[in-house]
Amino acid sequence: MIRTIQTDQPVLIPTVPSTSHKINLKMSTESLPITTGAFAEAIKELPMAVLYSKVSELTNSIAHLHRSNAELRAFLTESNDSEEDKKELEGYITENEGVAVSMNERILLVKTEVENRGQPWIELDELKIDNEQGASTDVPVTNGTETETGTDARAGAEGAGHESNDREDGDGVYL
Repeated sequence: MIRTIQTDQPVLIPTVPSTSHKINLKMSTESLPITTGAFAEAIKELPMAVLYSKVSELTNSIAHLHRSNAELRAFLTESNDSEEDKKELEGYITENEGVAVSMNERILLVKTEVENRGQPWIELDELKIDNEQGASTDVPVTNGTETETGTDARAGAEGAGHESNDREDGDGVYL
């Protein structure tokens, strides 16, 4: 039976969701990686420094996957586990290899993006080699500049300290 109510006050009427529009509230326990197409699109807006940072992150992850696989393989050869356990570990190794391939594809996408921007691609290994060669020289380097050695360095530091303290214009610390 439906009743009519006459009132000057607002009336709250509860709504019941329609069963024809079910919402799946079940959350996935497995996160899906971004597709290569979505990744390629996402990196188009990133600055160059972030692109190289991403490559460094991916390279580090790949190295970690290779180390993990080496440890898993060593464990497999030394263990007395059941065949089922060994197959499970082999499955992890295969999965890690697939992830490493995917990460290498992403590195190639970043390389392509850098080159599409008209910039030369610099391999991170080359940067490491250049930095190691620069660090092997006899002159110590601090923050990318050559430093003085011995008592000259102390005298220079003391002089620089007096110089920065002599400024009284209040603009900050001068180093």
